[in-house]
Amino acid sequence: MKPLKQWTFVEMMAFVKSVDKKTWLTILSCVAGLLIVVFFLIIPAWIERPLLRRDIQNMEAQIRQFNVLKPKRLGLEENQKAFGSLIEGTQKRVFTEDSMGLLLGQISKMASESRVEVLASKPLVEKTVFDAPYNSKYQPNGYEFTVQGGYHGLAGLASRIESNENLLRIRSLEIVPSEKTPDRHVAELKLWAIMKAPPQAAKPAKAKRAKNAKK
Repeated sequence: MKPLKQWTFVEMMAFVKSVDKKTWLTILSCVAGLLIVVFFLIIPAWIERPLLRRDIQNMEAQIRQFNVLKPKRLGLEENQKAFGSLIEGTQKRVFTEDSMGLLLGQISKMASESRVEVLASKPLVEKTVFDAPYNSKYQPNGYEFTVQGGYHGLAGLASRIESNENLLRIRSLEIVPSEKTPDRHVAELKLWAIMKAPPQAAKPAKAKRAKNAKK
């Protein structure tokens, strides 16, 4: 039998006619089955494999991103809790209208505990406002006290004021030394009592900006 490449067209047609229909049906069935396998199994798998690989890569990238962000999220939640507690604690320390009425008594008590005598007290004439955005939340009420005592007692009074459960901040402390009575110096003490600002509080005209000033 000659090789297939050496067959003429007439010989090929004669061979095709010599094959019975049953054989052709078998051949066509095999070809159809092969085409079905190619189109429905091999080609989809060949196409879906890169897509599946891409999906896996995206999923792995998302997992890595989650692992990176998870500690930051936990840290952020902890910071939010800490700042929330700090803000809540600060809001509890601001003066109210009722507690402001007890301010002079509180200062007198702290002075007595520090062995310091309160000679005089008065509200500060100048009005002060905090810078934004704190001016809408808090307002300082200024007071001036004339006190007398030794250096140790005056330092103790300043410490008690700054660590008071309510928000008290010393603005200035000017001591006039006394040569005749070294344990009885006169001092001018100016402080702020921090209150919660009233709703829609208008900024006073020519109000002085609040700054940390301690001498």
